[in-house]
Amino acid sequence: MADTKDVAAPVDQYTKLDIPHKIGYSVGDFACNMSWSLVSSYLVYFMTDIALIPAALVSAVMLISKAWDAINDPIIGTLADHTKSKFGRYRPWILYASVPMLVCNVATFTTFPSWGTTGRAWWAFGTYFVLVLLYTMVNVTYSAMPAVLTRDADTRTSLASYRMTAAFLAMTLLSYFLLRVVKWNGGGAHGYQMAALIFSALACPFFFIVFATTKEIVDVKPERSKFSTSLKAIVHNKPMWHLVVAYLGWGIVQGGFTVKVYYCTYNVGNQMLYANASTLQSIIGMLGTFSVTLLIKKVKNKGLLSGIGALLVALGSFVCYFAPFGKIGGTVYMAMAVPIGFGMGMMLASIFGMEPDCAEYTQYYEHGVFIPGFISTVINFALKFGQAVAISAATAIMAALGYVANAAQTPQVLAGINFMSHMFVFIVMVIVAISMFTYKLDKEKYAWLCDRISKGETAVEGEEPIC
Repeated sequence: MADTKDVAAPVDQYTKLDIPHKIGYSVGDFACNMSWSLVSSYLVYFMTDIALIPAALVSAVMLISKAWDAINDPIIGTLADHTKSKFGRYRPWILYASVPMLVCNVATFTTFPSWGTTGRAWWAFGTYFVLVLLYTMVNVTYSAMPAVLTRDADTRTSLASYRMTAAFLAMTLLSYFLLRVVKWNGGGAHGYQMAALIFSALACPFFFIVFATTKEIVDVKPERSKFSTSLKAIVHNKPMWHLVVAYLGWGIVQGGFTVKVYYCTYNVGNQMLYANASTLQSIIGMLGTFSVTLLIKKVKNKGLLSGIGALLVALGSFVCYFAPFGKIGGTVYMAMAVPIGFGMGMMLASIFGMEPDCAEYTQYYEHGVFIPGFISTVINFALKFGQAVAISAATAIMAALGYVANAAQTPQVLAGINFMSHMFVFIVMVIVAISMFTYKLDKEKYAWLCDRISKGETAVEGEEPIC
């Protein structure tokens, strides 16, 4: 009788992960957003109105740091795709980089009022420069993980839905408590530093939960290709380029969302409106992400859900642009948090679920090249590039219009803040919706790809792509 005790049971690479494992993966985005959402929503305001760095200088700091953020994405993604360890390709990065990232998160929200403007600006630049690199090490590898947790497309979308629900939960906590925690700790620089410390400490254990509850089971030999080879492999990946447009647009929109704290502070005169509207928006966003889990089984193309979500964000932003100030305007603003939040949830859960599908597209048409980490970094490059340009441009425009921190603003500044917060977001989201409605890698085509890959097939010379 043959000895079978050392023979490993075959692994089902199309496994449908159960709820505990989905939750275990998803809490990583809860932890990541204790840095990402904190920085996206409050860092520019912290630099201009708390650290008292001139807006024009903040624009330069953000542009250089975010450009570096975008550049290091493909580098980290390539290194991750080449990683070979007993823990897998991507999980070790989360294990070793998460704690340093959280420490740097606190340092970024630290300033020294006794220093001169130049010193404060250099501290802001240095800490943020390091933070974006550490965040890339954690988040790019985290984003690439669904491609190696399962090949089942619906499970990947469900993972994205769980993930974004956790992200919106983090956004909800930050939106409601951040300004309140700052106030409870005396406000000013110390208040923001303590808030960053509290939320970073909250995030820490969840990264270890991700590491402990996930397992990389999609067994593809690590690529040894050069960066240039990986870059060449994704040139004809049309589904990925549709997602690049969506992520670029979302990055630009986040720049517009950053200006909303200024809108509520100076245009409306009620900074807590920003906290309250953002809180409601995040709560509704969780419903939007959960809806994708239910709706994904009823649609043939994931792009449909993300396109509808983008249009909802566009609609809410369009109405906010024309909302009057005062009590009625505040009511309208809160009401529009509903379509904006629901649309954000739908769109983000959908596009995050679409991202790993693009890895199989390249694997088939580029003769076995499986580079989900690199694809993730290209898409994240678009996100961060869009955010870098938008945030830097917004602060530069505010400076050019005559913005002065902690002072009454001119009509020109107020009009610019309103446009960037709302009408600009409307225009960009319409473009994103068009990109999503024209996405061609539907469920039928993806199943066809996976069937060929499971048989060890790749595209023959001259074969026309299905997308």
